[in-house]
Amino acid sequence: MAAVALAGRTGEVLARAGDVRELLTRTERDRADALRFAADRDDFVAAHALVRLCAAELLGRPARSLTVVQSCGRCDRPHGRPSLAGVAGIGVSFAHTRGWVAAAAAHGPVGIDLEADDGRTPLDRQVTERACGPAELAELRTAPDARRTFLRQWVRKESLVKVGEAALDEVGRLDLPVYRPGPARWGDWWLTDWSAPGAVGCVAAHEHVRLRAVFGGHYEEPR
Repeated sequence: MAAVALAGRTGEVLARAGDVRELLTRTERDRADALRFAADRDDFVAAHALVRLCAAELLGRPARSLTVVQSCGRCDRPHGRPSLAGVAGIGVSFAHTRGWVAAAAAHGPVGIDLEADDGRTPLDRQVTERACGPAELAELRTAPDARRTFLRQWVRKESLVKVGEAALDEVGRLDLPVYRPGPARWGDWWLTDWSAPGAVGCVAAHEHVRLRAVFGGHYEEPR
């Protein structure tokens, strides 16, 4: 089976997944409870549940049988790149932002990112200068919607950061092709883009990704 990715509004994911807190470990529930705002807690729980649903579909196993752990490799705090305990060769990734969540599972490394897009926040030119390469900057100067074009580039770069292609402060050297409809190839990686009114996202993996959106509690192919 190809890699699996799911994305959607937090509320839709929570409706689809049922009693999602029961899927999480005690450590994950404690981390969620430590967050100050209810919306942030919902985003955290939904993302951590969604990554299990992706892995369960990929592996043909119940989501409740999968344990997600996180480690940065430098300390013993539960943060950093996620993995499945006791499951070799399967990569997992998740992301959440202001009412949206996404997750992916693949045979090998995978990275997923998404950003909320309210359609109003102005583009920060200083950020684009640091984050984009020369070809990207040239495209941004003529793009009809430079802000959304930049967000699409940003989630692509973040997905590559998550698979170890660059550190976050090095994304400017990733001079990626500007978004065009359909999966894109960058080196050994497939970049599968996703968008909806209010958010954009991308998955990086060595294999094709079956990316679906969560609508009304059900999975659907994005239009």
